[in-house]
Amino acid sequence: MTTWRRQYTHLTTASPEAVWKRWTTPEDWVVDDPDLRVAEFAVPARVGAAGRVINHGTPAQTFTFTELQPGVAMNFRIRLPGAVLSLPHHMRPTANGLSVTHGVEVSGPLAFVLGPLVGRKIAAGLPAVVRLVTTNALGDMAAE
Repeated sequence: MTTWRRQYTHLTTASPEAVWKRWTTPEDWVVDDPDLRVAEFAVPARVGAAGRVINHGTPAQTFTFTELQPGVAMNFRIRLPGAVLSLPHHMRPTANGLSVTHGVEVSGPLAFVLGPLVGRKIAAGLPAVVRLVTTNALGDMAAE
């Protein structure tokens, strides 16, 4: 199976708990992602549960959570015609702080077309989104 993938990693002093809160709160998704207009899902998020997102200028997309490991990883998938769009999120402590990675993967028979078409736009926004997640996580920590 063909897979198209990109990722972006940012180092932060935010805690894993603060980043995890941003990843699992629908209201935070809209704040942290400038391309996102709506994010809806039941809290607490659960593997197998569905949600809905709407980006500016696109129709609503239904997604399913496929991985939720508090303080470690979160992933969700959106089915596309002939492919699956996955948005893996990972964090891990390092000697220099918390390493936070957001990715985009397109897999399936049409990944060679939809990866560059759909994935490239998402990948271009990853640096801004990861920075906003980590900056806003630091802000949440300061407010507590």
